Amino acid sequence: MTGEDDADPWDAVTTDRVEGKGEALRATRDLPKGARLLRVAPLFAVPYAAELTRLCGGCFQPRGAVCASCGSARLCSRCGAGAAGTLHGLECHALARLRDGEEGLTLAHSDLRLLLRALAVRSMRRAVDAGGDPAAIAAAEDGDVIVDGYDALEGLMSGVDGGDDGELPHDAVATIAEVAKQARFLLAASCRCSMDECVRTLGRLQLNGFEMTASEPEEGADEAEGGGHRPVGVGVFPSASYTNHSCAPNCAQRFDGHGCIVVETARDVRGGEELTIPYVDVRLGRRERRERLRKNFAFDCACERCAAEAD
Repeated sequence: MTGEDDADPWDAVTTDRVEGKGEALRATRDLPKGARLLRVAPLFAVPYAAELTRLCGGCFQPRGAVCASCGSARLCSRCGAGAAGTLHGLECHALARLRDGEEGLTLAHSDLRLLLRALAVRSMRRAVDAGGDPAAIAAAEDGDVIVDGYDALEGLMSGVDGGDDGELPHDAVATIAEVAKQARFLLAASCRCSMDECVRTLGRLQLNGFEMTASEPEEGADEAEGGGHRPVGVGVFPSASYTNHSCAPNCAQRFDGHGCIVVETARDVRGGEELTIPYVDVRLGRRERRERLRKNFAFDCACERCAAEAD
């Protein structure tokens, strides 16, 4: 889409508060299908274990060299020379320990690696708030990207306190606490924090994380069925988290070549309408959708589609 709708990433949307949902986004005017609303750089993002040595951990592109020290991360020259390289320096020893399976933990524990990344970013907050990689790279090439600072994380639900903070099941909180306990001793001492902060941070990452997908479809995949994009990692994009879920969403998300999330309208949208995206596969049945939303995002879906299918 071109023209005035591309001039400002927030030009077509405004924030609002919706009862029972909390913060939300609304359209400021009528929008056609395919209008780009937001492009947000990841505050934290890590590749899945199968992609660690294939994709650059900064820009999520298949380029760069694998770290000779940990053998568990790849960085291209551009990302390696910036904040992403500094972050890897803080994570390198921890990744080597995960590679060796210490204490039964492995590189497959993506939630643990995302927490390690968050704690590393926390320790170098000034650099990230000034515009870290890959956000700074994306911003330099296309000025419409939103770059969140670390403080934006603290405004997201953690699932620990209930109410507006969300309420994860007790067993989920217990699992988070165990992962947090392990993470506190994997990173350098400069990155460590209190157990309470570690638990709340991981809760925020889990409740607000987006599964990232490769821009190219898998071989033989049918894009007409809504699938075909290979999952490659998980990231947190605070400004995009204001977009609430619906099982009949009017928007969709994708990921560009810098690891940024792009939110676009999936149909014509009227001014004032709440903007929504799918948090789970909307092709699933009502019961399975609701179970996944309750387990992974700590809320019961009350969208119009769920209400209609219940009837």
